[in-house]
Amino acid sequence: MRPERVHRIPAPFRISRPGRAPQAANDNVPENRESMASLFVSRSLILAALVAALALMLGWAAWLGRTIWRLFA
Repeated sequence: MRPERVHRIPAPFRISRPGRAPQAANDNVPENRESMASLFVSRSLILAALVAALALMLGWAAWLGRTIWRLFA
């Protein structure tokens, strides 16, 4: 059998100019509310983790200090 021949149609060549940026193939633009909410949630979680780590370290330091104080007192 003969292979089927496909006629190639040349696509128009577009040159991007500095004034017009090329559009991305993925044009899903996130909403500002969505990104602001995600920033707020992520930074709140980071802050909560830092506060929890600080409280844990202070509690451990207080326990260690009390133990050493009782050892030498």
